[in-house]
Amino acid sequence: MATGRGIEPFDRCPALDGYHCNTNSLMKIYHRNDRPLSEDMLLGLGAGMSFIYWHPKGGYPFVGGRGNNKGFYSDLGRRTGVKIIEVSTGSGKKAEAALVERLRRREPVMVYGDMGCLPWFDMPEGYHFGGHTFVICGYDGDSHVLVSDMDPKACGLKKGFYSAATLAQLRLARGSKEKPFPPGNRYFDFDFGGYHDPAPEDINESIRQAADAMLNPPIKNLGVSGIRHAARELLKWPDKFDDNSLMMNLFNLYVFIEIGGTGGGCFRYMYARFLRESAQITGNQRLQDASKILIRSGQSFTEVGMLFHDYGDASDLSDRISRASDLLMRTAAIEEETFKTLRSSIA
Repeated sequence: MATGRGIEPFDRCPALDGYHCNTNSLMKIYHRNDRPLSEDMLLGLGAGMSFIYWHPKGGYPFVGGRGNNKGFYSDLGRRTGVKIIEVSTGSGKKAEAALVERLRRREPVMVYGDMGCLPWFDMPEGYHFGGHTFVICGYDGDSHVLVSDMDPKACGLKKGFYSAATLAQLRLARGSKEKPFPPGNRYFDFDFGGYHDPAPEDINESIRQAADAMLNPPIKNLGVSGIRHAARELLKWPDKFDDNSLMMNLFNLYVFIEIGGTGGGCFRYMYARFLRESAQITGNQRLQDASKILIRSGQSFTEVGMLFHDYGDASDLSDRISRASDLLMRTAAIEEETFKTLRSSIA
């Protein structure tokens, strides 16, 4: 087994391939506790799929397919009987002491870190993203640890790997103040004493939650209305940004939709597999039908992203932008149909 600096992983801590850093990290922790739920099931039970178009003042637009960011871990824990305790501290010393205490007990630890500061990634200079999670799963008893993570540049299923790091490197990445999403030294404790397999009522509740978020968002930037808002805003980008910024933002659409830990199709393929798996557990065939429709949505999102993955030739850029806007409008219609079907199928 290839590891770093000869540090062996703790028992039952494989470097699993996966799609999304949060659900992949959780899958490793559940696997460690002999509760091998799929990433798709973990995402779905936490009502973790939605849509957001966010353009902060003075910043660049962000398009995302995640949802329920504030309640994801608590909702997932409640629906699987696992106590998931998220801990954050402003003290790097306290965060490191808590980490070492758990590692000395040979317990893997799920943490947040800034990807731009992690030594096993080769990110562009100045790149920062503190919303990344990974699992620390080995310790030499002194200054080095073993981590389990995934290839950040792959589309779809990403290859899992082990890498060594020093406690000092982790301290820097975990305590980064850089935006977006400073990690805040966050880590998780888990109690699997009350675990139960997801029951039909757990699945139905999570689907209702996701459907309501998509169909009735509190602001226009979210859910189905957010997809339509993104389609309209995209047409304005050529007037809002200079050529270099426009090119970067368009390429980011490809990254946000296909590469950025979404499993491809802006998380839609993952959620479609969750619905398919849920249909088997609940016996509700309409979930299988909705899964097939949502795959069409994922394919439409993928088509949007692929319009800009090779943006070097800008001769037809306006046509690509217009095409992408039309595709997003079509995607919104598909998702409105899908989530209305889901909502009615479990009412």
